[in-house]
Amino acid sequence: MSTEKKPLRIGVLYENTQMTDLAGLDIIGSMSSKTIDLISGIEPKFEKYKSIATPMEFLYISSTLEPAWTTPEMWVRPTHTYKDAPRDLDFILLGGPDPSKVHPESLEFLREASKQTKVIFTTCTGGMWLAASGVLDGKKATTNRFLIEKSKEFWPNVEWQDQRWVVDAGHFEGAEIWTGGGAGCGIDMVAEYARKNFDKGLVEVSLMGLDFKPEQTHGQFYTEPQAEY
Repeated sequence: MSTEKKPLRIGVLYENTQMTDLAGLDIIGSMSSKTIDLISGIEPKFEKYKSIATPMEFLYISSTLEPAWTTPEMWVRPTHTYKDAPRDLDFILLGGPDPSKVHPESLEFLREASKQTKVIFTTCTGGMWLAASGVLDGKKATTNRFLIEKSKEFWPNVEWQDQRWVVDAGHFEGAEIWTGGGAGCGIDMVAEYARKNFDKGLVEVSLMGLDFKPEQTHGQFYTEPQAEY
């Protein structure tokens, strides 16, 4: 019997988004078999993590296979389109676009994938993107703090929360939807998910390697009122 681990499949919607909103992706990627193999080749003391690291496959999804724009003036080559990307993924991550300009095919993809993908993460206006698909109707969620009131106007069927991140059930048993505020909130949100779902030592290796200090990570709730501008 084969003991080879099945890769985690991670879909990243990468079209006209904020690059920093996707920074939490590296927390998960730093626990992959490929990364652990790399760092253990440099520092042998990390060899002990090779048996618990997980192979991962990253799918960068856009409307075409042409290079997709992201901030700051960077272009990324997609691996899949919304039409041909698999719907049954382990994770989907959405950064923040201009929510009024998302591609219609992305909304259809999210509606279909939400019925099969285990965990959906959004950061910043990625929450508004997911709301536009209808996936967040009846769910608790958040987005960039400055845009919560605007989100209530456009998507009143979502229970918008003024929190750094919000967790709610997905659309089938065991599925989850994690929505975060701005980019910093998204990093802390993914770190929290990792702590709850991956080996503790492996998570610490990932966070230390990225110099994200767990003891300094902000919690789920804001500790100060929203500033007025």
